[in-house]
Amino acid sequence: MADGEARADDVLDAGNVDAPGPEARAPGRWQSFRAWRQTPFVLWALAAFAGLTALVFWHTFSGQPVLQSSDAKLWFLSGTVLFWLPLLLLLRDSPDNFAHGPSLRLPVVCVGLLVCLSGGLAAVTEWGGDLSGVLQDQLQGAPFIACVFAALALAFLPLAGNAVNLSRFQAAERRKTDVPRANIDGMNDSKDAEAMGALVATLVVGGIIVFAICAGIFNESVSFDNLIGIAIGFLVVGAFAVVVFMDPLSQLMPVRWLSRVFSFAARGARPLAAFYDAVDTFLVRIVAAMTGMEHRSVAARYGILGLILISLCLLGWYLPPEWGLIPCALGIVAAVSVSRLWSWVEDDRALAALTDFKPTTPYRTSMREDYRDETLLGFLFVFFLIPIMMSNAHWSGLFGPDMFQLPKGQETGFLDWFGYFGVTLIKAVPIVDWAEIYNFGQPRPGADSDLISMHTVASQHAVFMARSTVDLVLIASLLQAISITGRNRQQKRLYKAGTDPANKFRPGLIDRLDTFVEKAELRRTMMACLRPGAPWPEKHTTPAQAHKIHFNLNVQSTRPGLVDFRRYNADRLGQMHGEYKDPVARAFIAAISVERPDFDLTPRLVLLDNMAEKGAPESDLYTMLDRISTDLSETPANVNLTIEVLRSILFHTSRRAGLKEFKQHVIRLLATCQPGEEVIEALADIAGRSNPDAYQYTKVAAIEAIDQVARRQPTKQGVRAAMAILKQVQRCEPGTMTESAIRRILAGLQDLLKSLKS
Repeated sequence: MADGEARADDVLDAGNVDAPGPEARAPGRWQSFRAWRQTPFVLWALAAFAGLTALVFWHTFSGQPVLQSSDAKLWFLSGTVLFWLPLLLLLRDSPDNFAHGPSLRLPVVCVGLLVCLSGGLAAVTEWGGDLSGVLQDQLQGAPFIACVFAALALAFLPLAGNAVNLSRFQAAERRKTDVPRANIDGMNDSKDAEAMGALVATLVVGGIIVFAICAGIFNESVSFDNLIGIAIGFLVVGAFAVVVFMDPLSQLMPVRWLSRVFSFAARGARPLAAFYDAVDTFLVRIVAAMTGMEHRSVAARYGILGLILISLCLLGWYLPPEWGLIPCALGIVAAVSVSRLWSWVEDDRALAALTDFKPTTPYRTSMREDYRDETLLGFLFVFFLIPIMMSNAHWSGLFGPDMFQLPKGQETGFLDWFGYFGVTLIKAVPIVDWAEIYNFGQPRPGADSDLISMHTVASQHAVFMARSTVDLVLIASLLQAISITGRNRQQKRLYKAGTDPANKFRPGLIDRLDTFVEKAELRRTMMACLRPGAPWPEKHTTPAQAHKIHFNLNVQSTRPGLVDFRRYNADRLGQMHGEYKDPVARAFIAAISVERPDFDLTPRLVLLDNMAEKGAPESDLYTMLDRISTDLSETPANVNLTIEVLRSILFHTSRRAGLKEFKQHVIRLLATCQPGEEVIEALADIAGRSNPDAYQYTKVAAIEAIDQVARRQPTKQGVRAAMAILKQVQRCEPGTMTESAIRRILAGLQDLLKSLKS
């Protein structure tokens, strides 16, 4: 990641790439400062510092010590957030390099602050039993609570700001594509279906809530006897009958009339569906990104999510009960957001399989990670957050006094609440409700029990919501996991179906698998094809050696459980060979190229050019460039750097943002090519002479590369030629930063020319 935000001249230049005028070419210092992305936060920090300093001076020299009391000091401490917040916002990631994913700089600071806050509060509460009563009262007072929540805002708001920037960048990249994507969400029938689903879900959930409230109010005066059971039985039978006879019933006149009524209701419910979609998008794009889900490293995702949820659990338990509900609610929202992200990824995986991986498919996510384990980690903490919320709801008195009956009274601890929730969890397990049948968790006749029990209607509602949450979590996760397993098996069956045994290169009904299945099956197949006793392939292994010595490709057709990659999509095989770093996987694909006549191994540099031309995602471009850099450091003889291909890569990315480090790296590679005169000509075009790049940082990098090439083996003729080309670029008005770099380079080359003459 680049440090900081985009510079002012980059912003000015990006907005005037086609028609650079005098204002964009030569802004003053004030205009540049105003255009800088960090300017509002710098001014904010300066204003807050001035205000806080003025208050300290007033306290010290005015004779009116306004910060004398402990409460005043706590309020002042909470007010310092106005100064620290813009400083943390300065640590946001640069939009120029969001393709790398968020950096760890801002999450480390914010999560570290959250850990210190929760750990300090827990330590003071647990081991500060000998504190004076005044100090203990202060820990319960409004100034201290204000400090805690100010620190919470200081920890989460910068993460939210960074997530918003990342979401905007990803949205812009989804719009910037050479292939127009299908707009399935914009179809009227799709909108009506979503609206009807939202309406039905709202009515069902609302009906359940109303029924629960009525049951809690009237359960002592109204008997829910056999009449209710008869009604529910007929409703269930009617629902099954409607589903069974749906087609013939749809042709009846009353049903057609109801269909028109429902269609009208669906159109009226579109705002409700849009609201639910906005909430879902906010959870996935913003909240899930705040919890670290956009990071490439598994350790980073686990660490950020785990530390955030642990801190929220501690804050929920050790804060005053009425305030502890807020961190618990935030923790549940964080866990749900990760679950929704996982659901989005799985929906896109299913969509990719249905559309045969067409580039016009409107995916909502990048499908880079599975997020199954992250979802389970988040739900793990939900089972701790719910008993904490039950405890806070009871002791806060917000829902009435004495919600639950506590046999231990004030001595009731976390394990007691967790045990009670465990019994509730057993009773919430769907289908086989053995706990209710066998009276599990109830005291024996004539014996006392130390188990917490419900006491008021509010406690009944709390237990009902807890059981509902558990049911939703368990059922949703279980059904999704089962459907994923079945879909993976179905992909393999479709891949093998319809193949010709006599033609091992003829594909089945589909010619590729989704990314996650592909990776797992490739590893299984290549390990099965390794010849017994043969050495493992190395980086220098040739395709012929891989085919003859290391792999027996016929194993793919003899073992029924393996995927025969000889039938795999050729373009995808070439991309995999370029992207993969594992020498065994690359050698396996290379061995397939020996047998398959329509598949040739394309050099990684050419693959990168093709990807840039097709508008591939930034992460794929960076991955391929990293692989090329590794090849240059390990096997430079196998990498053919050419001016034409490198210039083509820069041309295809000249109008794309978010590739600062990518373009600079390609320019450095271009500067190493020969002959130097052609390299300088290509760099001059990039800097502004012909088909220039749209961003100042690329032009400046090209100018500096020209200086590097001219100094590599300097001659008087070569230096004069480089200076002449730089002056040509200068006459094309490339922009303020580039002109400044040209003047600096010209001065240095002039000195070099003088030394050569002497």
